[in-house]
Amino acid sequence: MAVARPGMLALVIALTGSARSVVTDWWWLGALALVALAAAISERILPRTRVRVAAEMALASIIVGLGLPEAYLALPYLLVPAFAAGLAGSIMGTAITTLTGAIGLAIGNILAGGNLIALPTFGSVSVWVVIIFATGAIGAWVLRLDSIQIADGGRYAAAYRLLSELRVVSRRLSVGLDPGTLAEGLLDQIARPLAVRRAALLVRREGGNLFPLAHRGEDDGWLLGAERDPVVLEAWSSETPAWTPLGRRGYRVVLPLRVGSRTMGVIVADVPDQVSSDELQTLVSSTDEGALRLETALLFDEVRELATREERRRLAREIHDGIAQELTSLGYLVDDLIARTTDADAKSLSTTLRQELTRILSNLRHSIFDLRSDLDHDGGLGSSLSAYARQVGAQAGLKVHLVHQEEHDRLRPEIEAELLRIGQEAITNVRKHAKAKNLWVTVSVSPPNAQIRVVDDGTGMRDQPRGRYGLEIMAERARRVGATLVIEDRPESGTVVDVSLGTIDGEG
Repeated sequence: MAVARPGMLALVIALTGSARSVVTDWWWLGALALVALAAAISERILPRTRVRVAAEMALASIIVGLGLPEAYLALPYLLVPAFAAGLAGSIMGTAITTLTGAIGLAIGNILAGGNLIALPTFGSVSVWVVIIFATGAIGAWVLRLDSIQIADGGRYAAAYRLLSELRVVSRRLSVGLDPGTLAEGLLDQIARPLAVRRAALLVRREGGNLFPLAHRGEDDGWLLGAERDPVVLEAWSSETPAWTPLGRRGYRVVLPLRVGSRTMGVIVADVPDQVSSDELQTLVSSTDEGALRLETALLFDEVRELATREERRRLAREIHDGIAQELTSLGYLVDDLIARTTDADAKSLSTTLRQELTRILSNLRHSIFDLRSDLDHDGGLGSSLSAYARQVGAQAGLKVHLVHQEEHDRLRPEIEAELLRIGQEAITNVRKHAKAKNLWVTVSVSPPNAQIRVVDDGTGMRDQPRGRYGLEIMAERARRVGATLVIEDRPESGTVVDVSLGTIDGEG
């Protein structure tokens, strides 16, 4: 309210100034400013109560009533105490404050010797009373959201305690709960005694496919179809190490990663010399503790991903069912106001207000779509981003060009999620800022490498403000997964956003 009150008062002053050719008395504007000043001071020294808010509404409405019909331009100020009433006393407080405002308008007009019923602006004043109530209802809805959060406090407190314990445990661990770091540590552990030429740590994901968490040495596609490799299957099912000769290239050994009585992953390594069964069994035993750490980290990642996904959906629901619906209703009221009012200035102001509401609603709908756009767990990163680009392109009138090359193997889920969000933000920026006609999206995925390239033919970065928060988040996401993010102007026109992981060469 510290910003809303002076802001609304400034709006009233501006409206009155624009209509100075028809306004002859200005005393009510000064009186309204005094009421606003008194309300601001009392807000600093007194708690927010229905009585204090109702008093502001009563004084302000009486002043406006005394100044009618010229003080009609001051009616927007009454939205301030109405919103405060909603925050202070729910829907009942809103109704009382709105009634106080209506009575205050009538009393002021009667004291001024006027006849409110006979005024030409009676219809518009009545509509403003409805708008005042709707504004208070929005405040009550905001208050209700806070109450829901308080009611959920118990459950969140329990979750907080559990997560705090997990955080403490994680901080006490030497390498935390990052799956990639733990997997690299396990590869280091077996690389030293075996002198490996190349090695990878594989874990099973949804669908039964194995995907690499960590990898070292050359990558010529040697891990393709690893889940069907007989040596891998033997080690996985028997929970004992297995090996097979590779001719002149040495031997391939597979070490199961065990947690209790089951296998959670395998280490596949190509080595130059044969290793005895006893040495392999000793290595497997030495990785048991590391396997438990790794599985804990993967479980933590899954919980974090589920929580993030659910929170995004909850936010989308709250926006759709709450503020978006309220603004839609407010838009209908403004439409009615435009149709009823005969005052040219009021009609112009109402039309501007309606255009602004329409813009805000459009942005809210796009935000809901962004929040509900999630990773396609069956189709993968390329399919998810392609679907998003097609949807955004259809909404924004963009011609979308897609190149999608994705191998059967998948990236780690957390990496896919981060790359997807970077790609979505880049596409959203094209829709919001680029004024482009064409959008090119290229997705290449060859685990552990990947590249996303988003190109447009719009206005480019030259005219855009620096230090935008969305770009900082994109850079932060890229750093989190070890990717390289490059954002630059396209030579012809437009912008190129390139995020790459590993060594794939992109085309734009």
